[in-house]
Amino acid sequence: MSRRRVVITGLGLISPVGNTVAEGWANIVAGRSGIDSVTRFDASGLSCRFAGEVKDFNIEDYIPGKEARHMDSFIHFGLAAAIQAVQDAGLPTGDALSEVQAERVGCMIGSGIGGLPMIEQTQIEYAARGARRISPFFVPASIINMISG
Repeated sequence: MSRRRVVITGLGLISPVGNTVAEGWANIVAGRSGIDSVTRFDASGLSCRFAGEVKDFNIEDYIPGKEARHMDSFIHFGLAAAIQAVQDAGLPTGDALSEVQAERVGCMIGSGIGGLPMIEQTQIEYAARGARRISPFFVPASIINMISG
């Protein structure tokens, strides 16, 4: 088996402690937690009303809103972190990236689960209005491997 070197040249981060590596690291070093009261839905009926939510994030800082509408938020976070990592690495993009270079570049993305908000929203729409209201983007917008895809 031949050994190949892997070099990490760029980092990106979207998380409850910050939406960039610098912001996240500064908050961790300062001992700031990303845990706070739930704001994405009414949690008053739950015994636990706190969570680690990503806040102050705008996907349109990274991709057009029209494109973003067909993706769940976990894909938004993964894309944004990957874009940050490419920028942090100083890698060329688009036409400036040669075919040879493109084959030597990869991105490692971590996520625990796919698009639960999209799954929940689609189930509610299905129950209220029937199967014809299920978006053709439902599966690609909610499966976990779509971040890397």
